[in-house]
Amino acid sequence: MTHIERSDGIFQSGKGQIINNGAMAIGAEARASHQAAPADRAVAEDLQKLRLLLAEYGSELSEASQTEAEEKLTKVADELDRAAPHRGRIMTAVSRLTVIFASVAPLVEGLERLRQAIEKVVR
Repeated sequence: MTHIERSDGIFQSGKGQIINNGAMAIGAEARASHQAAPADRAVAEDLQKLRLLLAEYGSELSEASQTEAEEKLTKVADELDRAAPHRGRIMTAVSRLTVIFASVAPLVEGLERLRQAIEKVVR
């Protein structure tokens, strides 16, 4: 274990997953805040629920499909975090997820909730 006297940065170790759920601040006396609109919160909540469903039901998919689904969910999340999300990129990823999840009903249902929430936010 490394001991650091002072840290003004972000350090990550291990095999953990980082999920960006909002504003971050780095440095001495840094502050960050973000008040998401209700529709934005709904999308974030539905995205998180879908990730949890994938963790629960992902074993019903092939390993390659699980990996691709995680990549597509990250792509959707990254695009939604942009100041001006690109609808085409998001919907392309959602369409691919529809194909991947087709055989697992809870994943299909979760994806449909997410798609509906996205439709209200990204035009």
